[in-house]
Amino acid sequence: MMLTDIAQCFSTGQFSQIQSYFSEDLVWEIVGEQRLSGIEQVLKHCQSIEHYFQLTPHEFQIQSIHQVGHHVIIQGEAYFYHVNQTTHISACDVYNFNDSNQLFQVQSYCISIQE
Repeated sequence: MMLTDIAQCFSTGQFSQIQSYFSEDLVWEIVGEQRLSGIEQVLKHCQSIEHYFQLTPHEFQIQSIHQVGHHVIIQGEAYFYHVNQTTHISACDVYNFNDSNQLFQVQSYCISIQE
């Protein structure tokens, strides 16, 4: 699987498809919210997100994907459809892969857009 494919799966919450590409010492920083260190913490959070996605109708729009060497950046938007409102998030995820093409660092910037 290409690095951009792994990153795109992560950005769109398809974690179970790519967890074999996670390094044991993976760190995921959701800027301004939390920092998850180690594969166990990251997998636990991924499972809770996947569960939320199963219960909440949503749509992702990838606007751009950039790759330079072992670094991938994905910019996009997400829409979550709740009973009486839609939540709109603008996001940028920065991925770093090691020489074995394992994901070892993610920084996620998520901004809620008021409409």
